[in-house]
Amino acid sequence: MTSPRGLVTEDLSKIRKVGTPLLSPANDYLVYQVSVADINENERYDLIILLSEDKSTKTSLGRGTVHAWSPNGTELLYETGNGELHIYTLKTQISRFLVRRHESSYFFNHLAEKNCIWSPDGQHIAYLSSDISVIETENAGVRVIEDLLYRSKGGKDRPVYADHDLTHIYIIPAAGGSPVLLTPGPHNEHSITWAPDSRVIAFISNRHAEPDGIQQSDVWKVDVGSQTITRLTEQTGMAYQPAWSPDGNYIAFLATSGQLGTNDSTAEDTHIALIPSNGGHFQYLTKAFDRRIEHIRWHPSGKYIYFTAGDRGDTSIYRVAVANQEVEMIQGGAGCISGFCLDSNGEGFVFVKSDANHPAEIFLTKNQGAIIEQVTEENAEWIENKKLQPAETFWFQSFDGTPVQGWLMPPVSFDQTLRYPLILLIHGGPHNMFGQEFDERMHLLSQAGYAVLYINPRGSHGYGQAFSNGTIMDWGGADYQDLMAGVEFILNEKPWLDEQRLGVTGQSYGGYMTNWIITQTTRFQAAVTDGGLSNLVSFAGTSLYHSLMESEFGGRAYDRFDLLWQCSPLRNVARTTTPTLLLHGETDNEVPFSQAEEMYIALKKRGVNTLLVQYKGEGHGWRPELSPRSKADLNERMIGWFDTHIKPSVPVTL
Repeated sequence: MTSPRGLVTEDLSKIRKVGTPLLSPANDYLVYQVSVADINENERYDLIILLSEDKSTKTSLGRGTVHAWSPNGTELLYETGNGELHIYTLKTQISRFLVRRHESSYFFNHLAEKNCIWSPDGQHIAYLSSDISVIETENAGVRVIEDLLYRSKGGKDRPVYADHDLTHIYIIPAAGGSPVLLTPGPHNEHSITWAPDSRVIAFISNRHAEPDGIQQSDVWKVDVGSQTITRLTEQTGMAYQPAWSPDGNYIAFLATSGQLGTNDSTAEDTHIALIPSNGGHFQYLTKAFDRRIEHIRWHPSGKYIYFTAGDRGDTSIYRVAVANQEVEMIQGGAGCISGFCLDSNGEGFVFVKSDANHPAEIFLTKNQGAIIEQVTEENAEWIENKKLQPAETFWFQSFDGTPVQGWLMPPVSFDQTLRYPLILLIHGGPHNMFGQEFDERMHLLSQAGYAVLYINPRGSHGYGQAFSNGTIMDWGGADYQDLMAGVEFILNEKPWLDEQRLGVTGQSYGGYMTNWIITQTTRFQAAVTDGGLSNLVSFAGTSLYHSLMESEFGGRAYDRFDLLWQCSPLRNVARTTTPTLLLHGETDNEVPFSQAEEMYIALKKRGVNTLLVQYKGEGHGWRPELSPRSKADLNERMIGWFDTHIKPSVPVTL
């Protein structure tokens, strides 16, 4: 009998990623999306799945994106891959074409929504679409650039350079007809929400004179009849994802208040703000909660706003009482909830949840959470015979006494009489959060014979604003010391770990920290940098996220060059001896490929054993848009590099 096997690269294309659950108004149907990898087509795409309440009927509507139910629950609005909006009728099981919308490659920010929504009276569909610009130049071989955000995110199916198309709000009769442009003009709009009376649409727009250079945005509204546009907020900071209250009197939204905003990973936690729908003073509802808020949903009564927030590695559903700002957890426990939808009565909801050993699936609650039922089993078949090690959480005191949380996953082949190599895996952001969420990299390394250590150092969200601010003006400072303190702590706690066989890896900011670590210490025998930063000065001038450097370092990059260089791994590269593999996407505009080139050239000239691997046509790292073959190759190379330099297959007895 063969031993159970852990996760291997062939399994990556089997993982089905579930998301976007929407209950019908009568709570009798559930629609959701499943992201599927096709190794033969070398692409990942979304399938739309429709499930009846008793699970007796499961229908695939094909590839696309689900948007909204009609208010009476008889029809469903969805979008195909080419931007066509269709309406599916439950009774006839037939779809009809409505309109085609166009999506600009211009990047707003990570929380901007290009959504399509049904009016509460059922008469119209509001959607976001870009104008199609035709730019004529005297010389087709010349590109003239006059914008700051002139690049797209890059990667699969995106042009390297962003178009000049503006995104506006349109409405069209749900029964079909001609679309009407509601927001013409020289501005972009996104993240739309209908008023309950179907007469007004609220949205987000950055209407600063220099929107590319000043990351500030506000809540606006447009009257559908008169097309009058009104500004509702005039704040310093960013606004995201407005949601109209059921009685129409208020608009809730996510907001930050910093002077220097960024379109990437902000240190400042988002909080729920509330403003009267006719304008006026807005108030924050969740500042005292001191956690990062996402995915807000109104309760049908209007008394509560439900949301998700990360806390010490878990992401749970909470609600805040509008009247007294009291926050309470509604659905939590070990794991990460990535999305949810309340039912029409507000008595139950569906949610998407994963944990360290299970990819995301959909769950349903009834009787105010008294009953919890797993609805989908998209990954049950392939995972049934897999041996996935649990991750043990622990806390340690960092260099200055600050408590920091980490996790340790043993190798699949764990034998308590042997000693095993350890890989430190570092998250991106820098304000992301590790925790009880399924991460394929950890299980791949565990199957390959490594123990995996992952830590939430300063800068991570889920521990309060002060902790999240821990990287401000000091990348590679306290965050680096937290990571190294965690490594020393776990080596002392677990005698089965071999301190002579250590590796380090990370993606994006985790790649930056990997580069930083190998210039600060020779503690690690091998390093793998995935989509990492090496030179913050050049990054500030070439990245789509140049505002990130301003937000993190307190001003324009040209006023901070000395500090940016001080925090750049490239500055100390002469100290490096660690064999280093650099993995990077060819068309990555988030962290440009040149960041890997600069590090590679310096390491090569230094005489360090190094290799640079470029993924043609790919964007930023291991994220879902990475093609299945590139993802498999990337992970195989990562494991192969560690196998070569750390040799986990060589048994070492205690």
